[in-house]
Order: sequence, then C-alpha cells, then structure tokens
Amino acid sequence: MELPSQIYTLISKAFQRPRVKRSTVIITLALVAIFASAIIMRIYPAKYGFYIHEFDPYFDYYATDYIVQSFNEKGILGMLDYFTWTDNMTWFPNGREVAATSQTGLQFTGAILYIIATSIFGLVISLYDFIVLFPVFIGAFTTIAMYLLVKRISSASAGLLAALVIAFSPPIIQRGALGWYKSEPLALFLVILGSYFFLTIYDEKTSRIGLVLRASVSGILLGIANTAWGGSMYFTAVFGALLFLTPFLKVDLRRTVYLGSVFVAFTLIFSAIFPRPGPAIISGPAGLAMLGGLLFAVIAYGIKNTVDSRIYFRSLVKAAFVFALIAMVIVSMGAVSSLSGRYQTVINPFLRSIDPLVESVAEHQTPTGADYLSSYFALLFIAGFGAVMMVRKRSIAAGYTLILALSAIYVSASFARLMIYSSIAFAMLAGIGLHELTSAIVRPPTVSSVKKKFRLNETRSEVKFAYGIFMIVIISFPVAAPTRINWLETADTPVSIASSTTNFRASIPDWREALSWMRYNTPPFQPDGKQTVFAAWWDYGYWIAVMGNRTSLADNATINSTRISQLGRMFMSEESQSMEILKQLKADYVVIYVVGQAFTQNGQQFLLLGTSGDESKKQWFIRIGGLDENLFLEEDAFTPTPYFWQNTFLGKMMPFSFAGYAEFGEQGLQFSEKTEYERGLRSLYIYDLKYPEDGSGPLRLAFMSSSLAEHRDGIFAGVIVYEIVK
Repeated sequence: MELPSQIYTLISKAFQRPRVKRSTVIITLALVAIFASAIIMRIYPAKYGFYIHEFDPYFDYYATDYIVQSFNEKGILGMLDYFTWTDNMTWFPNGREVAATSQTGLQFTGAILYIIATSIFGLVISLYDFIVLFPVFIGAFTTIAMYLLVKRISSASAGLLAALVIAFSPPIIQRGALGWYKSEPLALFLVILGSYFFLTIYDEKTSRIGLVLRASVSGILLGIANTAWGGSMYFTAVFGALLFLTPFLKVDLRRTVYLGSVFVAFTLIFSAIFPRPGPAIISGPAGLAMLGGLLFAVIAYGIKNTVDSRIYFRSLVKAAFVFALIAMVIVSMGAVSSLSGRYQTVINPFLRSIDPLVESVAEHQTPTGADYLSSYFALLFIAGFGAVMMVRKRSIAAGYTLILALSAIYVSASFARLMIYSSIAFAMLAGIGLHELTSAIVRPPTVSSVKKKFRLNETRSEVKFAYGIFMIVIISFPVAAPTRINWLETADTPVSIASSTTNFRASIPDWREALSWMRYNTPPFQPDGKQTVFAAWWDYGYWIAVMGNRTSLADNATINSTRISQLGRMFMSEESQSMEILKQLKADYVVIYVVGQAFTQNGQQFLLLGTSGDESKKQWFIRIGGLDENLFLEEDAFTPTPYFWQNTFLGKMMPFSFAGYAEFGEQGLQFSEKTEYERGLRSLYIYDLKYPEDGSGPLRLAFMSSSLAEHRDGIFAGVIVYEIVK
C-alpha cells in the first residue's frame, strides 16, 4: 500500500503549479521587452530596403560566402582553403591575402552559424539575408549579456537599466543595426559575456572544475573577440590592468594566480589561432599587458606568502614601483612591437593631424559634448554617482568596472566610432548608480545601534512616487528629444546603399543601378586571367568588387596607402598626367560620384553641389595625394577654385560648369553679382558633360545613374562611369 501512495505523491508534485517569485516574473518580462526593443531599434532601417550596410561588411559577406561555398564543396576541410586564399578581385594587380588582412573570427562565426542554421535546424534563408539580420540578433543578445554582467557586479535592477541602455544607445545602434555585418556587434557580445564569466571565477560555492571551465570559457570568448575586431585589444589591455590591480583589492589572490593563468592562456591561444592578430599578439602591447598583469599578481602572491602581513602593503607598493620601472625600460628599448598609427591616435589624439588618411574618415572625427549629451543625457550624472559608489568598494567587480569605464570614456573621446566604448561604460555605471540611488531613497526604516536608539524615517510614499516618475522621464527623455537627434531618429537611418550614402532618409537607387550595370554590361573575369578594372576613390572599392563583381584598385581595407595617394593625385592632376596614372594601373573604367540638388529658375536649371559624394571629398584627394590645397580650393577649404574646374581630371569628369555665385537671404537662395568668392556665397553650376558617350577624348561616358541623367529637379546622387578609350 505504501508504493501507490508514493506514486500518487510523485504524480501530484509533477502536476503541481510551479512556484515562481514575483520578482523573477517581473525581471523575465522586462528582459523580454528589452530584447524585443533591441530588435525593433536595429531592424528599423528595413523600411528603406533590406541590404548590407556601409562598405566593409560587403567584403565580410564576400569572405563568409567563400567559406560557406568551400564547406559545401569539400566539407569541413574545405574551409581551410580560406587561409591560402588570395583574392584577385581587390587591390589589382597584387590582390589581397584575405586571412592575414581580415576579421577572420567574424567571417568564420557568420559562416558556421549559417551552416548550423540551415544544415542542422533546416532554416530556409540565403546567406545574404542571414548576414543582413546577423547584427540585429547579436545586438539583442548583447542586452542579455550586459544584464548578466551588471547583475553580477551590482544587482538585477542595475542590470536591467544597463541592458536597456545597450538596447537604445545611439553609438551602438549606429554600429550594429540592420546589415552592419562588421566587427563590433559580435565582438561586444563576446567581450561582455566573457567578462561575466571572468567575474564568476571568484564564486565561493563553485567547484574547482567549474571554476576552471569558467576561466577557460572567458578566455576563449575574449580570444575570439580579438580575431573578430581589432578594437577588442582594448579589452585585453583592460584585463591586464585588472590583473595588475588584484593584489590591491579584497580578492583571493591565489585564485587570481591559478585561474587567471588559465584565462590568460586561453585568451592568447585563441587570439593567435588566426593570422590576425596571430602569434604577434603575445609580444604586442595588449598581450604583454595581460602577461605583465598576471606576472605581477604572481609576484604579489609570493610576497604575501613570505612577508609579515603588517608590511605586506608597503612591500607590494615597492614591488609595483620596481615592476613599472622595468616595464618602462623594456618599452624604451623597443622590445614591444609598436602600435599602428590608428591606435596611437586613440592614445594620443594630437597625432590625428599627422595622417590625412585617418583624418578623412567620417567615423574618425572627434565626438563633441553635444554628441555625449544627445546619446546619454541624464545617464551622465547617474553614471557619475555609480562611479563614486564603485570607488568606495575594493571588490574585483568594482575594480573591473572602474578600469573599464574610466578608460573607455577617455578612449571614446578620440574617434566618434569608439563611442561604443563609452556606451558600455555609461550603461554599467548608470545601472549601478540608479540602483544605489534608488536603494537610498526607498530603503525601509532601520534602527541605529548607537547608545540612544532611534528609528530612521522611511521615505514618504508620495516622494517615492515622484522620484519614480522623475527618473523614468529623464532616462526616457533622449528617446524622443531633442527632435532631430534623439534615439528613435538615430535608428531611423537607411543603410548606406539604400540611400546611396547620402544623409537623406529615402531610397535612392543610383548606386544600385550603377553596380547592376557594372555586373551585367562589362566583361567578367576571363579564364585567361583578363579582368575588367575599375578606378574609383577607395570608399567604393568593396561595392565594385562584391556587388558589381568587377576588379577594384583600392578599398576600405587601406592595405596600400601609396595606392590611395596615387588615386588622389590621379583625380586632382591634369588630364595627361591622370591618364598616365590610369595607364600604369591598367584601369579600364573610372567611376565618380556626385551629390547635389537641381532647381529651375527663370527657365534655366542650376545645380548646387552637396556633401556626400566626391564633391565633398576632393580636399582629402588633395591632402592624401600630397598636393597644394590652395591651388584647388578657396579660403573655406571646400569651394573649388576656377583652376579646379579648368585643369583637374575630377573637375572635367564632373558634368558641371561654374555659372556664378548665390547667397541665402530671407527669400531663400538669391543670385549674386559678385564674380570673386567670398565666405557665405554658394557656387551655382549648370549641366555640362565634357566627356560624352560619342566623344573622341580620352574618356567615353559609359553610364550615368538616373537621378542625374534625367535632369530632373530635386536631389541627385549621380554615379558616373567613364570608359577609358584605348
């Protein structure tokens, strides 16, 4: 009789309604809402077209497709062909060694996930569509990783706010929205999740095997992040600084030494597994920072076990001083491989003006105070409170938070693209600050333990309510305000190719027309090795090679700065000199891109040039080409001089002639009788094609996109392709 009763008990327990805490339900629903919001914010540009974004992601897609095709043809071993692949469609005639010059970790991750999704789970989707959606979902999962990390550091409420910030942060959305199949989304997810696993190695109740496993996973994630994005080296250096700081914190130093060794080993091994960064990371600044931090922790552990506890701190300070002195001597002797110019510019912003190639990139511009206010607003002040709270603690989590946050804020001040670092910093600190501030305001009444006991009054209910409303308003304020630069407006930005790289929120098909024409109206790659070579400014090289399926001379990889300088001189030289350069480069076509606005007044159509095409990049052609800027530009360093239109190859390829000056007044654009340029005047042009389709010059018009070819009023974003007459 006892057996049936036991069975009945088991059955009743199996069908018993599970008991879930109310807080667990609320947190779960909040995370689901944040995850969904992150997807919505990142997929918003789809209303303009479902495309890969920007330039570099096109090559990452191209390389990922190569891996997938190799797998389909030869199986897993076929994927190894990637490491010996020289792509001859780019950087003609030398080509590009892909594995040594690419974000290999990103390309392999995308390929493997696609193979798993289609081959194992049966998902029916093209690789292109999969790649377009990849950053959307990786960005959404990053909010979950951020929640886990900040919850580990502070609390669940802090983690929720941090996750919410990551979901809506403009700098992160700008570099992680629909089609942004580039390094940052994947690397940030891996680094944040890896940081969470690293902090868990200090759990007291976890088994020894569990701790080793967590240290290994943390190192693997950070190592793969290094292969996916060069910017992940920053996080490697952060962990190096954290390991160096651990002897001064309230942590188990023995655990740091043993588990830290596992973490460092896996990080460096998995970073070195691919050609980039490769084994050089070990002798590079990031690798040495990590090894140096671990070595100092080992030294501190030895000191702790040999000296009296009363003089331990004094001995530790002396050891740190000697260690730092030795490190400076090693660096001064050149034993550490030097940083690239881009990384040096991040550390020392005053180097920016040395390299015009770095300075010419829009995402390398210095962020302003307005950028920080529009991106973070009240989070700036809440984060400050969170930093103060962290300073008062000496835990490993506090050390990690402060090192990461303070250094991230400094680094992000160098390049606009690096504001993703500051987004992580402010997300973490704001979450912590809000939790600490809220806990202080809504705390329950407590009893003091002094001689005369007294009760601390609890905050009144109406004050709590007002505080809650106030915090919701100021945190939500950047979502809808200011009007043109709020968080929602940031998400409402079309992918580059959908708007033809303009700043307009519209579908502009010109570049898609041009790339389609290249693909179907010019000779493809021939079996005998003959290629159709296109000369264009390096911005457009990836589009020409990947979507146009034709050979380009330069692209965003900037592998050969001499080639880019040569192209700058080609555009800005006289016709005969430019043709000689094109002959040397064995080019068959030249591509230019101009943006502006056409309008008709008194029966005559006039054109104003814009700020998105080659008309706005000519000053960089000049500077990168090493030419005299004063010869080509007026005193505003932007408006072309008559010499530009009469003598440069670019001036002749642009189908415009100077018509006069105009100025903006109360009644709009008004013609000016002035014949000499003055600040505030706008140049007006008329349509004038110098190299027509049936001409006999060195160039023949081969293609002109619709918005310019149809001569209609309004915005034009003209892609013009000239065939070189041979």
